[in-house]
Amino acid sequence: MEQWQDPGAERRALFGLLEDVETVNSFFEQLADDVKWTLYGRHPLAGSYLGRDEFMPATIERVRPLFSKGLRFQITGLHGAGGVTVAEMRGIATAKDGVPYDPFYVWICRFEDGVIVEVHAYIDSVVVNDILRRLSPE
Repeated sequence: MEQWQDPGAERRALFGLLEDVETVNSFFEQLADDVKWTLYGRHPLAGSYLGRDEFMPATIERVRPLFSKGLRFQITGLHGAGGVTVAEMRGIATAKDGVPYDPFYVWICRFEDGVIVEVHAYIDSVVVNDILRRLSPE
């Protein structure tokens, strides 16, 4: 088994886009068009998505309107081995009702030719369920 290592400047810069509300979308634009994204948990956003065009509306664009000033991520760990980078993160946002939104995230990202082609994403289901229950129109 390969040892975890620094994922390199290029991948640090890519994940760094998630740390600013103004550049979060730029991160998602870098995904492969046909990215395979599996979001684990017990919440309405959980599931497997094929492609950016399926993933974004069902997840990111669904929760984005629930925040007063957008969502950004604080990278707490970034680890690499071969074509895989694991990002440990905390969400940073305030819901429109003033309640902090701060779930943990772990994304295991597989790269091919410098592009993310597959993600296994884990999120704090309690926090997701809470904001959807409080603020989602559905």
